[in-house]
Amino acid sequence: MVSVFSEDWQDLGMTPNIVTVCVIIIGCIIIRALHLASQPSEPELYFRPSDFVEKILDLCPLLKNVYMPPLIWGRSGHLQTIVYGKLGRIQSPFPRGQRHKIIMRDGATLTFDIFEPLKKHVTKGDYTMLVCPGIANSSESVYIRTFVDYAQNAGYRVGVLNHLGAIQTIKLTSPRIFTYGGTDEYAAMVEEVHRLYPDSKFIAVGFSMGGNLAVKYLGEKSSNQKNFLCGLSICQGYDVERCQPYMLSWEHLRRGYIFAMTLHQKKMLRTHADILFGSDSERLHGKFDTDRILAATSLVELDDLYSRKRAGFSSIEEYYRWCSCRSVMDKIKIPMFFLNSADDPLVPPALHDMPHDFVTSHENCIFAVTKHGGHLGFFTGSGFTPEPVTWLDKVIVQYADALIQVSNQCQDKRN
Repeated sequence: MVSVFSEDWQDLGMTPNIVTVCVIIIGCIIIRALHLASQPSEPELYFRPSDFVEKILDLCPLLKNVYMPPLIWGRSGHLQTIVYGKLGRIQSPFPRGQRHKIIMRDGATLTFDIFEPLKKHVTKGDYTMLVCPGIANSSESVYIRTFVDYAQNAGYRVGVLNHLGAIQTIKLTSPRIFTYGGTDEYAAMVEEVHRLYPDSKFIAVGFSMGGNLAVKYLGEKSSNQKNFLCGLSICQGYDVERCQPYMLSWEHLRRGYIFAMTLHQKKMLRTHADILFGSDSERLHGKFDTDRILAATSLVELDDLYSRKRAGFSSIEEYYRWCSCRSVMDKIKIPMFFLNSADDPLVPPALHDMPHDFVTSHENCIFAVTKHGGHLGFFTGSGFTPEPVTWLDKVIVQYADALIQVSNQCQDKRN
């Protein structure tokens, strides 16, 4: 049997030793590519020590226990990010909400959706999560739908901002789409939800670019924090100007991801081209070079040709500085929770110094860094197919529950 096996491989010009070496090399490549040798661990936690934070962490076992990604592919930040980007979530529900419209001062039609809680919150209180989705996303994005359903079942009302231009069926009524740092739409949603539910306590939740927007909104005015118990920022980069060189780098295939995001934004521009590049736009902003804009291969190029000009900035650096939450986040006084992943191919660890410096100089704030999770992935599951609800969905709700419980205890003591 052995001699026949050996002869077969020799007929192919290979010896068993060479075959063994090839198998080992291929196995090593797979192990390295999927990071199978990278052992899951607990999140790294940074904070300024206090009884308040310790009580929250005691009520958040997810932040103290090992985050276990899917066994075969979940240790790869690339695969976590790609699965999120292509599928969003697995078996995502489609919660039913009520759509609200607000006409902004420039004539833009802002929309947001309200999803009522499906259960009473465990504390019997009225709490509303106000969600700012990631770039070009909305309440119809699959990962947002999954989170909304999970939060509803935990007793939260959820309001979700629909970024201008993100929903193809909603016609633009002003020649502009969303920007990375314009907080007017989020502010309008906050004001309207407060009018509708004046007794509700708010929790700000921002994903990726939406994390930058939510944090920037909270830091712009102290009065913006008045009705909020806390804020949560997930997988954001904090400083768009500092992100610029990373967006142009091929390290960790980052330029490839940015190219895909650029294609998505150009599709949005094409969908709404009649108003974005029409006569009203030309009267307000001058004539755009649409051929160059629609040929852009990176967000930096697209922003320089379109976004910063439409927003009225003379340079891309000036525009990115305006967009960034970093310049105002120091003014936030309410509890904050920041979450990033060390293997996020879009937001490198080099940018983590900003949330780290914030939480170590501000009371009642936590910065968590997971070893795995990618960009907005954080899938879990023991098999190949991930679970519908992610570690991310669970940790947001668990942190919010803990924050409410500890805040209520502190309020009872004061009374």
